[in-house]
Amino acid sequence: MNPQSKLTRKDYENYLVSLYFGTDQDLMTACIKRAYRDFNRTMHGFGQFDKSVQLYNEAVILLKESLNRLKSLSSITPMTAEVFDDWHKTTRERLTSLFDEKGFHLYVGQAQKWVNMTLKYVFTVGEHRIEGYSFAYPHCHVPLDNILLDKLEKYGFPALKCAWSRLDDYDHYLQRQNWLRQRFSLAPMDVEFMLWLGQEIEE
Repeated sequence: MNPQSKLTRKDYENYLVSLYFGTDQDLMTACIKRAYRDFNRTMHGFGQFDKSVQLYNEAVILLKESLNRLKSLSSITPMTAEVFDDWHKTTRERLTSLFDEKGFHLYVGQAQKWVNMTLKYVFTVGEHRIEGYSFAYPHCHVPLDNILLDKLEKYGFPALKCAWSRLDDYDHYLQRQNWLRQRFSLAPMDVEFMLWLGQEIEE
């Protein structure tokens, strides 16, 4: 007897999602917390900061609320790069202000990694798991980090003026995101995914 599997491709994908993000919280919160782990090694001294746990939890709530506002934009206005940029800048400002108010400085470079990686994870798990964000995909920013910056160098990406995690000039950051939008015919997030997968971007 050779019993056939009743599992579907979606079942296997659900296994990978639960393995990476866990099952003890809603998936959006899991994406936010997983994205934090992608940059928190650059937050020197935060582990010894006496308000770190409270501040981290407040930041997770802030990001979740901000992402809900992004989702609601689809029913208010057509999504454009400008609309997304305004949302992104406001989210970054609220996030860094929260940290400053508590006495710990969060750099623009760190904040962009948190916001942008969260959205990357949202798109990775798929619209059928976290719905309502696909309308923003063409305009999303890519998460800037050393690996991506190294891969972009061959395409003429203008170098940052400092380490990505110490970047504190939002205009300088946004210029690089706009460069990506103009340099490639693909959505910036497509470029990011493809480069991470080791694929070449056709000129």
